[in-house]
Amino acid sequence: MPEAHVPAPELSVILPAFNEDAHIHANILRVCEALQGLRYEIIVVDDGSNDNTYIESQRAAESGLPVRAVRQEQNRGKGASLFHGFEFARGELVAFLDSDLEIAPENLTTLMEVMREADADVVAGVKDLQANQFPPLRRLMSRGYRAMVAFLFGLTITDTQTGIKLFRRQVLADAIPRVSARRFAFDIELLVAASRFGYRIVERPVEINYRRHGGLGRVNLAQLFNMTVDTLAIFYRASFWHWLNPGLLAQTWMVLFVTGVFLAGVGFAKLLTPTIPQGFAKHFFYIALLQFIPSPLRDWLILILGIAFVFISLLQLNKIVMSAFGKHDRDDLSGIKHK
Repeated sequence: MPEAHVPAPELSVILPAFNEDAHIHANILRVCEALQGLRYEIIVVDDGSNDNTYIESQRAAESGLPVRAVRQEQNRGKGASLFHGFEFARGELVAFLDSDLEIAPENLTTLMEVMREADADVVAGVKDLQANQFPPLRRLMSRGYRAMVAFLFGLTITDTQTGIKLFRRQVLADAIPRVSARRFAFDIELLVAASRFGYRIVERPVEINYRRHGGLGRVNLAQLFNMTVDTLAIFYRASFWHWLNPGLLAQTWMVLFVTGVFLAGVGFAKLLTPTIPQGFAKHFFYIALLQFIPSPLRDWLILILGIAFVFISLLQLNKIVMSAFGKHDRDDLSGIKHK
């Protein structure tokens, strides 16, 4: 049957794989068994393996299973593999699943049910850290990382790193162009982008068949450091200053707002606890804090000037933001331009 007449699958499952030739074929068969009764496709992305992962994936495809094997010549990381696989996905729903199947593929149908019941756009599997199979050090690391992510991004889910997620196709089409991380923390940036676009994200607990050795499993200290660096970089890219791409006028008013807060704070401090700076600070504050004007007039003037800066800059920023929201495309506000 010509490919043009093949109906689009309901679900596309993307499996990133690196040096998995020992069990990738059997794992593909298991995913197929778990998805019986659905219109689905499996896209295996070989991430520059130096074994027979691609050949074994091709063997599954050639046996008549709804499998497509694609290959990256170089190891580019899990995020890059998943995003590359999305280029070949045809389903209205797209799932990410780790190819080692530490997370059972039967969870995919459960996530689909949750998406329908909750009318969600994204369903993220989350692992139970109380499970006995997780070493204490791994549990401690995961809790600490979860706390940092919650503090920085305010996401509504408790775990961003579990290797099973289900998306509506449009979510990935909108969010992936905004994602720069390709290795350690791509999950966070993808979910943050989806959240910023207004998509509904829910979570579902899943069981993990944890088979890794050592206190941190497959995560070493270097990867932990890189993940932390990636996460902080994502925080910057997701910040107002970068994500919304404010224009020069908005940036000017933002600087004026900060200046106003500083001056108001100094004014309050001077009124409450007069201090006498020394050295370079004395010369700096002589000009910056208008010390050539008689006190206490000077302190009141600084306080009033700071409050005025804050008030005026907030008014101007509000005008800029609300004006941008009033436009249908909102490009002047968001800086979101699909590449």
